[in-house]
Amino acid sequence: MRSRVTVAVAFCFFCLSLASCFSPGPPDGYLASSGNSAFFIQFTAVNNQLSGHIQGIAETNDLPPQTRSSSTAFTGTQNGTALTITLTVFGFSSSVVGTLSGNTLTLEVPQPDGHLQDEAFDGASIQQYNQAVDALQKKVRQLDQQYNDDQATATSVQATQTAQQQEQQAVSTANSTLGNAVSTLKNDASTLASFSNTSTMTGYENDWAAMQKDYSTEQSASQGGCGNGNYGQVQADAGQVDADKGQINADDGQLSSDKSQYHSDLAPVQNDIQAVKDAWAQLQQAVAHNTTGTPPAAYTSDDVNNALHDAQNAENTASNTWQSAQASAAHYDQEASALQKNADALPASMHCG
Repeated sequence: MRSRVTVAVAFCFFCLSLASCFSPGPPDGYLASSGNSAFFIQFTAVNNQLSGHIQGIAETNDLPPQTRSSSTAFTGTQNGTALTITLTVFGFSSSVVGTLSGNTLTLEVPQPDGHLQDEAFDGASIQQYNQAVDALQKKVRQLDQQYNDDQATATSVQATQTAQQQEQQAVSTANSTLGNAVSTLKNDASTLASFSNTSTMTGYENDWAAMQKDYSTEQSASQGGCGNGNYGQVQADAGQVDADKGQINADDGQLSSDKSQYHSDLAPVQNDIQAVKDAWAQLQQAVAHNTTGTPPAAYTSDDVNNALHDAQNAENTASNTWQSAQASAAHYDQEASALQKNADALPASMHCG
């Protein structure tokens, strides 16, 4: 019976020994992580003297965001639960105090505004730190992808807006171009329609009448015979008929000037007609390629056709006027040449020499 008790006691001590063997040891380090950073502190303590390093990773404020890793060695002291950690960077040292209670390391971390804030670092394994690093890097990659997607979308939207603005501007420009072309055509067509040879043809008519009258006077004088200076008068009358023919020739010169004016008025209209056709084609094309539908075309095919029709009428009117003047002038020239020939021959036909 006594031996069984001894065995039982020994078994209990064995179990206690196993429990002590499998109890959790100190953590690999102390971890503080948030949505945009993870820092891991590892150190050893020998005779209350600390030696370790702080390593971590943090999200930057760049666009797109990145991660930046760091690792800084430190020394320090430990007095019970109180700790002092001293870091030296580029020859400058700074100290941070804190406490170590159980598996929680609390440091009084200076803030940018000068205040101190308690930062808790919980005991953690290297694996947990690595998991925190992986999680932050994954988050930043997602943010980077979202940023790139947003940029691509913004670029696409901007490109679409720019293209639409260009389409709208093309319609506005085409409207303006066609409006100017139609207005110019109307003005030039009006000038062409007012082309007239009336003054020149009146000159022909008056000079031809004077020539006929003077030839009639010459004929009357020739009937008086050669005496009493009558023959000289016939010659003088023939000279006057020649002068009248000279006036007809002057009318030909004026008609030549009218011809220049006719072509000067006609050329702009012909150019304007082509300009209106080109501008109308440009407007139709701009409207067809304008995906927004605004602004609309300011002119219709009827507007264009009416302007072209009016211009064609002006061309026809001016052409008829010019052709009629040419025909009349040719007739006057022919009749005047024949009459001059008769007037010049009349003195000789009297045989007064």
